[in-house]
Amino acid sequence: MLLRRKGGIVLRNAAMLGLAVLALPANAASAPAVKIVEQTGAVHIVSADVTVDATLIAENILRVEVRTSGRSDSRTPVIDPDLKVLPFAKTSVTTENNNEVLRTAKMRVTIARTAPASIIVYDAAGRKLLEQKDPIQEASEHYAAFSHDVRENLYGMRGLEIRDNSNSLLRNNGATVKSGNQGDGGAPWFFTTHYGVLIDSDGGSFRARDNVIMLNAISRDALEYYVVVGSPLEVMSGFAAISGRPPLPPKWTLGFINSQWRSSETEVRDIVQTYRKKHIPLDGFILDFDWKAWGEDHYGEWRWNSGNAPGNHEPDLFPNGASGVFAADLKRQGVHLGGILKPRILLYKLGSTTEFQEPAAYAEAHKLWHPDEPSIVDYVTGRPARDLDFTKAETRDWFWSHLEPAFDSGITAWWNDEADITDVRRGQFFDYDNLQFLGMGRMLYEGQRSHSDQRVWSTNRSFYAGAQRYGYVEWSGDIETGFASMAQQRARMLATLNLGEPHWSMDSGGFNGHPSPENYARWVEFATFVPIDCIHGTIDEKRQPWLYGAVAEAAAVKAIRLRYTLLPYIYAFERQATETGIGIVRPMFWVFPDDRRFTDETSQWMFGDALLISPVVAPGEREHRVVLPAGVWYDYARGSRYQGSRTVHLKVNDKTWDDIPIFVREGSILATQPVTNYVGETPVEQVTLNVFPADRPAQFTFYDDDGVSYAYEHSAYFKQAIAAQRKHSGIRLVFSSPEGSFRSALKTYLVVVHGEAAKKIVLEGSTSVRNGAPEWSTGRDRFGSYTQLRVPSGQAVSIALQ
Repeated sequence: MLLRRKGGIVLRNAAMLGLAVLALPANAASAPAVKIVEQTGAVHIVSADVTVDATLIAENILRVEVRTSGRSDSRTPVIDPDLKVLPFAKTSVTTENNNEVLRTAKMRVTIARTAPASIIVYDAAGRKLLEQKDPIQEASEHYAAFSHDVRENLYGMRGLEIRDNSNSLLRNNGATVKSGNQGDGGAPWFFTTHYGVLIDSDGGSFRARDNVIMLNAISRDALEYYVVVGSPLEVMSGFAAISGRPPLPPKWTLGFINSQWRSSETEVRDIVQTYRKKHIPLDGFILDFDWKAWGEDHYGEWRWNSGNAPGNHEPDLFPNGASGVFAADLKRQGVHLGGILKPRILLYKLGSTTEFQEPAAYAEAHKLWHPDEPSIVDYVTGRPARDLDFTKAETRDWFWSHLEPAFDSGITAWWNDEADITDVRRGQFFDYDNLQFLGMGRMLYEGQRSHSDQRVWSTNRSFYAGAQRYGYVEWSGDIETGFASMAQQRARMLATLNLGEPHWSMDSGGFNGHPSPENYARWVEFATFVPIDCIHGTIDEKRQPWLYGAVAEAAAVKAIRLRYTLLPYIYAFERQATETGIGIVRPMFWVFPDDRRFTDETSQWMFGDALLISPVVAPGEREHRVVLPAGVWYDYARGSRYQGSRTVHLKVNDKTWDDIPIFVREGSILATQPVTNYVGETPVEQVTLNVFPADRPAQFTFYDDDGVSYAYEHSAYFKQAIAAQRKHSGIRLVFSSPEGSFRSALKTYLVVVHGEAAKKIVLEGSTSVRNGAPEWSTGRDRFGSYTQLRVPSGQAVSIALQ
């Protein structure tokens, strides 16, 4: 923009953007001159050495940027590079009581016309949410401070470390903003049940004292932050709008995944055949070090272990890996392969202590090493190794170029490991920066997308805000077996979700040690209701269900099959995550923010809109406590109806271990399908919609696409919204017109309306179902009376049950 001087005041010609322009003189003690250019979406403050921008970029999102002494710098990866910072059109800009006021239907912002240009944010009802008293001074000293209502609980900032037994989601004292290690995570972000604040910074430290929350040590020269106003669900959606929403994962990754350290081609083939023989669903097998030619010179770190060159740690474990035959054989059985990656490479040629092997020589010449990190002794080969710096674009491009043959031969999912700390097994410790794992995930996402249209998926051992854009999952690290460790993972999952990462997993059964049969069974049940369902253990620790006895196997298999019946429900919420950033698992306080019982609740959560989950995590438990929110809830296993706003104690079986406390919310729709051995085994032509009607609308959007590619980004999907509501005359069902160009295999919805035995079915208005009225019947099941009807998919229709 052109800067013009007029009467000693610097003005920015902003008519094209419609900005309210204020000019602060260099001497901030005197009152600034003000000029309103046009009343649209922003206020812009300019002086010779200070620029303050306050822009409403959405109805409930404020962006503030402060630049001092002419300093300007680039954003960190926290902010989505595709974020469009454009003023929200439906914003009024007025002058009131010596303040510039930005106002939408959701929020109001005041900026003082006099120095130090304090900024106050209010909600739509006029409640003061937070105030930044001196943005200019704070920006110059690399911190940001906000006064707020001290009665508001604070969330976000940091996850829970592997040894943190606090099990708390609260961050009322602040926290260090750091990706951490072993399943930890960080974000320069805090939120309450009414608003959230995201500050663009690589690290920092939040400190909360009295009524002030402050982020110190902001990494950028400029101060850029965003305020999102609304409920927790709206706030988390706003976070994703700023930092980036997750892409859809491959659909198979939502099934059951077996990961294992130490295996061979022969063993994996045998394991997969056993899954199929026993009809235990399985969609993925993830390989540890074993898949690589680790220890071989000349890029052994990147290629299949399909030979026996010198240095190989265990040669020729996968003789048909490099050719692609092994992966193709498994894929015909519905199993996809994933492989581990490390950020380090071996330094010297085998037998040398000074001569670089080829990839290390390239990294040395191009300065691709992680800065300040010493070389370490690789615990697999005993040879010197060093880590690459994945924050560099050249590192990412080069590393991916050597991975392409592995991808082309069947490694289509990735496991990024040990980019948080070095080999603690040998007492070597180096704590990496926040962006190393993010950089590895970005390498895979950008590299694979440049090479193939197959969806990218990686699981990683820590998280920093922004990584969620790259097909990124966080898993909780090398956890111990046992009930105490299993119980701890509940809070660790929910704390990660509070950082804006909707995809989380754990080594079900525990990594270190050997779980008891009961521990194993209960852990698999718990994992059924987390975003990614995966078993894993340390070297030579096997986690297949049939290895833990008949009772544990029966309980585990029952849980796995239950997850597969829920796949249409799970996949619908995956699609929703690409639109809102909110995944299928939601902490209780996100959904019920006014219920103070859920302020720091970690023993239960919502799984989508319909299901409340509270897994058994204690040995020998016979009675399980569940806190029900307001409304009506149904015990999913027994069908018992409960009035909410109470605590219930369910009987659980301490002998069979096969019951999971699950409640269905009245006013919801739960989609299910028949169990399959793997995703896509057979076309799903009918989906059951279990409708639990209430006075409030129950809503569900069925979603389908090819499950594999990014064609959905170009409208190659099938999406149909369904709603149900109890009216005075009965139940009304509405099937909206479908969206998208994808031809789904789905032909029919089997709609089961629970609690209603209709006497008549009426097609409403001018809508009609081709070939006449839907087939329907009534009956009883564990929930009581029901009406069942078949509705063709893809047709817009309204139906009244009377």
